[in-house]
Amino acid sequence: MAESKMGLRMGQRMMAVARCRSAARNVALLVLLMGALGAGAAHAADANTKPDDSAQASMQTFRSDVTRMQGLVAACSANAAACDAAKVAGDEHVGDVAHGGFAVHWAWLRRALDVAKSAKDKDRDEVMRDSASRLQEMAQESEDAAPESDSHARAAADAVLRRPEFQYNSEPTWWERQKAKWLGWLMRFFDGLSELGSHSPFLAPLMEWLLFGGTAVGLLVFLIRVAARQRRRVALSAGAVQAVAWEREATDWAQMAARHAEAEEWREAVHCLYWSAIVLLESRRAWRHNPSRTPREYVRLLKPGSTQQQGLRGLTQIFERVWYGFGDADRAKYERARESYERLAAGDATTAPASGLSAEAA
Repeated sequence: MAESKMGLRMGQRMMAVARCRSAARNVALLVLLMGALGAGAAHAADANTKPDDSAQASMQTFRSDVTRMQGLVAACSANAAACDAAKVAGDEHVGDVAHGGFAVHWAWLRRALDVAKSAKDKDRDEVMRDSASRLQEMAQESEDAAPESDSHARAAADAVLRRPEFQYNSEPTWWERQKAKWLGWLMRFFDGLSELGSHSPFLAPLMEWLLFGGTAVGLLVFLIRVAARQRRRVALSAGAVQAVAWEREATDWAQMAARHAEAEEWREAVHCLYWSAIVLLESRRAWRHNPSRTPREYVRLLKPGSTQQQGLRGLTQIFERVWYGFGDADRAKYERARESYERLAAGDATTAPASGLSAEAA
């Protein structure tokens, strides 16, 4: 009976101790929560607090604060434990704002130190590097600034702007307005492309391939056209050289025919006159060179009824009778052959090539 009473009392004591511990834990949590809320509110109030207009600092004080903040940033960059936002200077006015002074806010540095305190080493170095760069700019500006003389500088600037050369004021011209519209459209176009590229990552590589592919195709087409022009130029020059050579050979045959006629060698004269006509027509591209053709095949290659065909037919008839038929040759036959040759040589050469080549192909 006594043991049961003792166990009951021990159980009651343990329940009381557990209740006390639970209450203490709840109180501690409540205190921590209130402290966190108070710290956050204080920090927000400190970030949004404007410097007191009555608290004015000199430029020397501002420079000292900047130097001290540079040391704080350097220490924070070396060790995260040194990133203490409470050591940041308070917001203040440097000089009289109404006479060229300015307000200084350090909320940005407090936020940077808070972020750097819990950030990784790489991120902390980057944040502190940006803060150090901004502090360096502030130090440089403080070295160059002279708040006491800003009013005089403003007055001097106003005096310069009142000069006649700065009083010119006119509306933009039509061309300037159109150029501004075009540039605005171009900027909107590229902005749209950038937004489209962010939504479609494949667009940028596609445009690159299209650009490079179009450039390659254009270059290839250009090289092909240049090569074709070169081949055409070479072919024309070679054809011109060959035509000149054929004309010279035709002239040589005609001169040989004249010499044989002077010597009254009529058979040889008709023979030379015939070949002079054949070479002359080849120089005018009446047909392609083929020494295996017969005389009458040459006649059929020319346009029917043309001057060249009539002249070559008459000359061929005389040539076949005199040269292959061993017929009598005299001055009369040579003169008739000469007339046919001259009629052939004086004919329109432009009609011969098309008809001659078509007949040859047939």
